[in-house]
Amino acid sequence: MITLKQFIIVPKRPRMSVGKIASQVAHASFMGLEYEDKELIEEWKKNGMCVIVLKCKDVSQLMGIDKYFDQWGIEHWMYIDEGLTEVDMGTPTALSTGILREDKWWMLEKLRLYK
Repeated sequence: MITLKQFIIVPKRPRMSVGKIASQVAHASFMGLEYEDKELIEEWKKNGMCVIVLKCKDVSQLMGIDKYFDQWGIEHWMYIDEGLTEVDMGTPTALSTGILREDKWWMLEKLRLYK
Protein backbone atom coordinates (compact mmCIF):
# COMPACT_ATOMS: atom_id res chain seq x y z
CA MET A 1 0.00 0.00 0.00
CA ILE A 2 1.36 3.42 -1.00
CA THR A 3 1.63 5.67 2.02
CA LEU A 4 3.93 8.31 0.55
CA LYS A 5 3.37 10.63 -2.40
CA GLN A 6 4.96 13.63 -4.00
CA PHE A 7 2.63 16.15 -5.63
CA ILE A 8 3.44 18.47 -8.53
CA ILE A 9 1.02 21.26 -9.41
CA VAL A 10 1.10 22.74 -12.91
CA PRO A 11 -0.94 25.77 -14.03
CA LYS A 12 -3.12 25.43 -17.17
CA ARG A 13 -2.08 28.98 -18.11
CA PRO A 14 0.33 29.86 -19.55
CA ARG A 15 -0.20 27.14 -22.12
CA MET A 16 2.76 24.78 -22.54
CA SER A 17 3.35 21.86 -24.88
CA VAL A 18 3.23 18.33 -23.49
CA GLY A 19 7.01 18.10 -23.68
CA LYS A 20 7.45 21.39 -21.85
CA ILE A 21 5.07 20.25 -19.09
CA ALA A 22 6.97 16.97 -18.75
CA SER A 23 10.22 18.90 -18.43
CA GLN A 24 8.80 21.27 -15.81
CA VAL A 25 7.40 18.37 -13.78
CA ALA A 26 10.78 16.61 -13.87
CA HIS A 27 12.58 19.77 -12.71
CA ALA A 28 10.07 20.37 -9.93
CA SER A 29 10.16 16.75 -8.76
CA PHE A 30 13.93 16.80 -8.51
CA MET A 31 13.86 20.07 -6.58
CA GLY A 32 11.22 18.68 -4.24
CA LEU A 33 13.50 15.76 -3.37
CA GLU A 34 16.83 17.56 -3.26
CA TYR A 35 16.68 18.43 0.44
CA GLU A 36 14.42 15.59 1.55
CA ASP A 37 15.52 13.16 4.24
CA LYS A 38 17.41 10.25 2.62
CA GLU A 39 15.59 7.64 4.72
CA LEU A 40 12.22 9.04 3.64
CA ILE A 41 13.34 8.93 0.00
CA GLU A 42 14.32 5.26 0.40
CA GLU A 43 10.94 4.47 1.98
CA TRP A 44 9.20 6.32 -0.89
CA LYS A 45 11.21 4.33 -3.45
CA LYS A 46 10.20 1.06 -1.81
CA ASN A 47 6.54 2.15 -1.98
CA GLY A 48 6.59 2.81 -5.75
CA MET A 49 7.85 6.42 -5.94
CA CYS A 50 4.34 7.77 -6.41
CA VAL A 51 4.20 11.22 -8.04
CA ILE A 52 0.80 12.84 -8.64
CA VAL A 53 0.55 15.72 -11.13
CA LEU A 54 -2.31 18.11 -10.40
CA LYS A 55 -3.56 21.18 -12.23
CA CYS A 56 -4.52 24.65 -11.17
CA LYS A 57 -6.09 27.45 -13.20
CA ASP A 58 -3.16 29.82 -13.64
CA VAL A 59 0.03 31.24 -12.15
CA SER A 60 -1.96 33.40 -9.73
CA GLN A 61 -3.62 30.33 -8.23
CA LEU A 62 -0.25 28.54 -8.16
CA MET A 63 1.19 31.43 -6.12
CA GLY A 64 -1.79 31.21 -3.75
CA ILE A 65 -1.13 27.48 -3.22
CA ASP A 66 2.52 28.32 -2.53
CA LYS A 67 1.45 30.70 0.26
CA TYR A 68 -1.02 28.12 1.56
CA PHE A 69 1.82 25.57 1.84
CA ASP A 70 3.88 28.15 3.73
CA GLN A 71 1.04 28.62 6.23
CA TRP A 72 0.64 24.88 6.82
CA GLY A 73 4.36 24.11 6.99
CA ILE A 74 4.33 21.89 3.90
CA GLU A 75 7.77 21.59 2.32
CA HIS A 76 7.53 22.77 -1.27
CA TRP A 77 9.51 24.24 -4.13
CA MET A 78 8.43 26.52 -6.93
CA TYR A 79 10.10 25.92 -10.28
CA ILE A 80 10.72 29.16 -12.17
CA ASP A 81 11.38 28.83 -15.91
CA GLU A 82 14.47 30.33 -17.52
CA GLY A 83 12.49 31.51 -20.54
CA LEU A 84 14.56 29.77 -23.20
CA THR A 85 11.70 28.15 -25.11
CA GLU A 86 7.93 28.54 -24.59
CA VAL A 87 7.30 30.85 -21.64
CA ASP A 88 8.74 34.14 -20.47
CA MET A 89 11.75 34.15 -18.17
CA GLY A 90 10.71 34.15 -14.53
CA THR A 91 7.40 32.38 -15.09
CA PRO A 92 6.47 29.91 -12.32
CA THR A 93 5.63 26.68 -14.17
CA ALA A 94 5.41 23.99 -11.47
CA LEU A 95 5.12 23.68 -7.71
CA SER A 96 6.27 20.49 -6.01
CA THR A 97 5.86 19.17 -2.53
CA GLY A 98 8.37 17.06 -0.74
CA ILE A 99 7.32 13.51 0.03
CA LEU A 100 4.05 13.65 1.95
CA ARG A 101 2.43 11.12 4.22
CA GLU A 102 -1.30 10.50 3.92
CA ASP A 103 -2.24 12.89 6.73
CA LYS A 104 -1.10 15.84 4.55
CA TRP A 105 -2.95 14.90 1.34
CA TRP A 106 -6.22 16.53 2.41
CA MET A 107 -4.73 19.90 1.56
CA LEU A 108 -4.73 18.95 -2.11
CA GLU A 109 -8.19 17.36 -2.38
CA LYS A 110 -9.77 20.24 -4.31
CA LEU A 111 -7.20 20.08 -7.10
CA ARG A 112 -7.74 17.73 -10.06
CA LEU A 113 -5.36 15.54 -12.00
CA TYR A 114 -3.59 17.24 -14.87
CA LYS A 115 -4.97 15.76 -18.12
